[in-house]
Amino acid sequence: MKKIPFMSIVVGLCMFLFLGYGTVYAQSLHDKADTNKDGVVTRTEMKKAIADRYKNEDANKDGKLTVEEYLQARQKNFDAADTNKDGVVVVEEWAMYWCGTVGDAAKVKDPVKMDRSASRIQRMDTSKDGKIQPNECVGFWAGRFVDLDENKDGKLTRDEYMTRMKEMAKMMDLDGDGIITIEEYNISWLGKDKASGKEKQPKK
Repeated sequence: MKKIPFMSIVVGLCMFLFLGYGTVYAQSLHDKADTNKDGVVTRTEMKKAIADRYKNEDANKDGKLTVEEYLQARQKNFDAADTNKDGVVVVEEWAMYWCGTVGDAAKVKDPVKMDRSASRIQRMDTSKDGKIQPNECVGFWAGRFVDLDENKDGKLTRDEYMTRMKEMAKMMDLDGDGIITIEEYNISWLGKDKASGKEKQPKK
């Protein structure tokens, strides 16, 4: 019987894990938004990605995103992030789903909380240069994971996630009419200035 070298087994295992994550990488928001594939996402690229995301989440394609449609889309997020289908999501899966890379996700301990005072991209762009680097993406979404993990056991369950997403839907629905308009969606993701077209020029 021919012996298989130990290193071959290790390499094979690494490739298996890499390919498993690769499926998620292809679906990551950061990767989709980075249209010129330079590794960073500009605000212009993000705006286009968010417009596409809104259309995809509008299940009945009537141009309006109901709170129910928003929550249905969040369930799909969770299922896509749960790559090993064990019913929970760990921070590495979460960062890979959103950013296409794990980076230093496991080292992030401080929660990133969301409210109406700042958008996702404003909180993500810590360098304030108008570009989202992969490490900024990972830092933001890992921080969101810490915040969403209510019992702080390092695992995000569907119930934990969906409970918080109901709160997020209310926060995004500024007039409380049960519809998250594209303007409201953009404000939550991009900020009021960007959503209105009155954004400030990034620092050079």
